[in-house]
This record gives sequence, structure tokens and C-alpha cells, in this order.
Amino acid sequence: MFEVKHRDGLARICSFETAHGTVETPAVMPVINPNKLVAPPKKLKEQFGAQIIITNSYVIKQSEELREKALKDGLHEMLDFDGPIMTDSGTFQAYVYGSVDTNPEEILKFQKDIGSDIITILDRFTEPEDNKELVEEKVRDTIQRAEDAVEEYGRSETHLSLPIQGSIFTELRKDAAEGISKLDAKAVYPIGGVVPLMEDYRFKDLAEVIIASKKGLGPKGPVHLFGAGHPMIFSLAVLLGCDMFDSSSYIKYARRGDFMFPTGTRKLEHTYEITCDCPSCNGRSVEDFRGMDEDERTKLIAEHNLRQMFIEIRRIKQAIRDGSLWELVERRCRSHPQLYEVYEILKKRWRFLELYEPRSRKSALMYTGRETLDRPAVKRVQRWIMNEYQPHFDEPTFLFKVNENEKPYNRHLMFEISEIFKRTEADLLLSTPIGPVPMELDEIYPIAQSIFPRGMRDEELVNEYLEKKGIDDLLVWDGIESLSSVENGSSGNLDVMRVKTVANYQFGKGAGEVLTDGQLRFVKNRKGRVKNVILDDEHILSVRHYDGFFTLKTEGAEILKDHFQAPYLRVKVDDDSAEFNRKGRNVFSKFVLNVDEDLRPGDEALIVDKNDNMVAVGRMFLAKDEILEYDTGMAVRVREGIEK
Repeated sequence: MFEVKHRDGLARICSFETAHGTVETPAVMPVINPNKLVAPPKKLKEQFGAQIIITNSYVIKQSEELREKALKDGLHEMLDFDGPIMTDSGTFQAYVYGSVDTNPEEILKFQKDIGSDIITILDRFTEPEDNKELVEEKVRDTIQRAEDAVEEYGRSETHLSLPIQGSIFTELRKDAAEGISKLDAKAVYPIGGVVPLMEDYRFKDLAEVIIASKKGLGPKGPVHLFGAGHPMIFSLAVLLGCDMFDSSSYIKYARRGDFMFPTGTRKLEHTYEITCDCPSCNGRSVEDFRGMDEDERTKLIAEHNLRQMFIEIRRIKQAIRDGSLWELVERRCRSHPQLYEVYEILKKRWRFLELYEPRSRKSALMYTGRETLDRPAVKRVQRWIMNEYQPHFDEPTFLFKVNENEKPYNRHLMFEISEIFKRTEADLLLSTPIGPVPMELDEIYPIAQSIFPRGMRDEELVNEYLEKKGIDDLLVWDGIESLSSVENGSSGNLDVMRVKTVANYQFGKGAGEVLTDGQLRFVKNRKGRVKNVILDDEHILSVRHYDGFFTLKTEGAEILKDHFQAPYLRVKVDDDSAEFNRKGRNVFSKFVLNVDEDLRPGDEALIVDKNDNMVAVGRMFLAKDEILEYDTGMAVRVREGIEK
């Protein structure tokens, strides 16, 4: 029911099927008040692009007129909406009013009887002020109600909505999510009890709650952030793995005269110029809005708010496809001080985010502020250089303070490199915005594929690197005179150094040595850049022009397989899949038996059968836990099949 189509880290574009159609996520579900249709559901679909809506089954049940109509005609006919409809259970009303006139079994049956596509259990709302003992009790009750619902409806065509509670206690959130994730049902997984956090702008707590829930839930989906309807938080929530949003805020804000934007909210009373050109705003002045009848003004502002929500979702989808969601999130988080505080959490939890982080992206890494340097993609390469990289030679090391607008750096330092290598073997170190970078890594993502302010460098990290590597004989390049103290010796070869270092970073320690153990030859393009690596007359590697990493040819993959013990670099498939993969067909999740835990989305992978015989070479699409969880969808894009 749930399949990943595109991804950027934890963020994903997915599809899931319901009885009334397929929903593509990320998706917004406008809340429909069945008592007053300010924006008719049919119009939401035709004019705004709403794929799915949500309404409150408890409100319908408590109204005799609505209850009878829903039971007689069905929910879809009553609301005049032919797409999927999700129903809430009354949990939020219980939170607001203290109790509701229904019980868990009754409200679930009612939702099923009126034809809801996604029915929500009557969970127990956990508040930020609740003490831990009370939260534990509410979590236990919620999980028990989820278990009862699965037993009753788990085999039906209806999807269950199984909320994750836990207040701001991250371990309880994680435990609750783990408990819910073990239930065998077609389900949507809302993160509940977060409305008070959003109302009080407690975005740091919100981020911790989402991350804890995702840790416990794993790759299951779709994940629904209950009550999240302001576009300013959509991109952050999607970055952390949320798929669906709902809120009645578009109408609540409109009644107050508040215009919603992805960067915040503007009150009509504080507005002097209309800066939006949507159909609700275009051609109208502030005076026009102030002079309107209240109902007309509310309607127009609500439609403006809806458009802002749906446009932001489309903007997020584009960013996922481009690989630029981090830039969008950083810009959005700079729109409010409390949102900016979220960077403390992203920095703190970077190791969890890194599990789903690709080694490279299609678009360049764009610097938006100091927080850019704390992205998992940057931290990964920084830490590898600092902890894993080994200089090639004992001495000397030349340090270049490079110009940020001259990338790749080695292309602009060809004379200097040539002069050095005429005289000696030497390590070449670059002082860059992300810290020290060995010259042989200067064509890989994000070192080459990034845009930083000119003149920006991290000298502190360079000094830390020199101390850690024990480098005393450092020569800072300041012209040809820098070579005056260097004695003539055997020359270096940057191409060989590049293959060794990039391979060690991309495939693991020792890969560079085995992939260069023999007679090495390079095929280059007209600009002198390496395209293919030939070892003992066998084509083993090709260089990806857009990110500087290697694609594995069959011969290169065989070398790595012989060097690294299983399960390293491997995706193990069953016998049925192996025969298809040998013919060059992609690997699908349901046929995978095991995956190396160090593989990340986008990594090169060795496809092997149960006996560790290689059947194909490909590139990871999903992360390990996703592959082992999903029964549908592609896991690895196969590049070359290997016939017996």
C-alpha cells in the first residue's frame, strides 16, 4: 500500500492506495467541518488539488441530522467528495472539553459504517504538562486500543489510523512507536498530541518528538503529523520523515483575519500592502479586505491560506526531486527565532539523519548560513577526513588556501601541482569552507559541488587536522619559492592518489589499495579529467561526472567482493530474484534477504545470491530498514547483470 517513489534523506515522495484512490505524499488534508462547509470538498479537489480530506466522525455522530445522512448515503456522498476521506475519532474534543460521549469500539464502528477510508482509534491525548506516570498510562491505553482495533479491523479494506502518543518524553514516544509498529495492519501512523507544542512555538520539542517517533516506527508509513497545518513547518517536518498534514488552521486563521505564508503569519490589522497575487488577493487592496462582509473576507482569506499550504507542498516535492530540501528548510527556519532553534536538534541528531542521507545529490550544496556546515552530508566527509583518511607520504604536506570560485581546485592549481610533483612525492591539503580537504578529494560531493561565500575557510579545523595527523613538516604554498626547501625525489601522481582515496571513502578502508593493485591506466576526456579506470586491461571503474564518485563495473565489483567479507557492500536476494537480476532487472524489496547496514541510499551495491555469488551490480534506492520492511517497490537499481 505504501511505496517510495523519490527521496532526499528521510524526506520522501510516496504513494499509498485507498478504496477511493491513490494519494501521493507529502500531502495536505484540509479539515472539513461537516456543519459548515466554508470551502466545499469538491472545490478543494478541483481548484486546490486536494487529494484527500479529513473530517471528524465524532462531530457527525453527535448530530442527528448528519449521523442519519452519513449512515444512509455514506460519507463521500454526504460531503460530495469522490477521493479518499480520513476521519478523526474525537480525541481532540476529549482534550479540549475533558471527555466525549462515545467509546473506542463505538466510534470505530461508526467510522467504518459511514465508509471512511482511514478510521482513527480513540487514543488518549498526551499533553506537554502531563507527568511521566500519566503519560505512561495514556500510552499503554492507546497501544491497547490500537491492538483491539487491529484485531477487529486489521484484515478489512479500511485503513487504520494508529496514533503515537508520549508527550515530550522522547523515550516514551519511541517506545510507543515501536509498540504501534509491531501491529500487522494497513495503517497510517499519526504523531499525536503535538498541537500544544505548535501553538506555543515549541519547535525544538516538536522536532525531538518527530525524531523519537521515527526511530521507534522505523520506515513504516505514511506518517501523519496530526494538527500541523501551517506551511512554515511543512518542510522541516518532511525533512524529518513526515508524509501527511492536516489542520483547520486555514479557516481558523481566516476568521481572525490572518494570512498564512511559508515564512509566517500576517494579520490584516497590521497589513498595509497586499503582497500576494493569488486569485483571492490579486487586484484587492487592504481597504477592500477591511471593508468586506465578514463571511466574504473569511472565505477569501481561507482560500488564500489553502493555496499557500498546497503551493508549499508542491515546492517541497520539487526540492525532494532536486535534492535541495535542506536549503529550503534552512531558509524556512530562519523565518522565526523559535524555528531557528531547531538547528540544535538537527545538529544533535545528525547520526540518525545520516542513516538515510545519500552520499551525493543532483544539485550543489548551497550555503545558507553557519548551520549548513552541520548537515549530515558535510559532517560525514569532515569526520572521515579527520578520523579515517591517512596521508600518502611521511612528508612534506603542502597547504593551499584556495579560492572558493575556482572549482574543482586542482584544475586551477595544475601548474603548482606539476611543479611539486616534479620534485617530490607530497600530500596536498586544501583549506576550504568545510575545513581541511586532501587535494585528491576535491572533485567529489559536496566539496566540488557546493557554493560558499568567497574567502570562507575553517582554519580551526585545519589546525586540528594537522595535530591529529601529526604533521609537522607543513609548507603553506605562497609561490614557487615554497619549493626551495624541497629536495628532488620521486614524483607523485594525483590520479593514482585520487583513485585510492575516493575508493576508500566511498567503499571502505582498503578498497583503494586493491583497486589499484596492478597495471593502472586512465581514460581521460579532453579536459584531462579521468573518465574510466583500467586495471590490468580490465575496465573496473567509471567516474561520475556530476559528483566525482565511482560507478562500479563488474570487474571492479568482483575485486571488492573478494576483498570484503560478507555482508559488507552486499544486498542478498533470494533465488527467484537472482535469476532476474542476472538479466539486468532491478531488485525489489520483497525478494531481499539481507542488506549491509553501512549501505546508504545512492551507494554502489553488490547484488549476491544466498551463496554469496554475485548476480548484479547496482545502486541503492532505499535504506536497509526500508528494504526489509516494504513488500513493494524497488530497492536497488541494477546497472549490470552478471550471467553465470
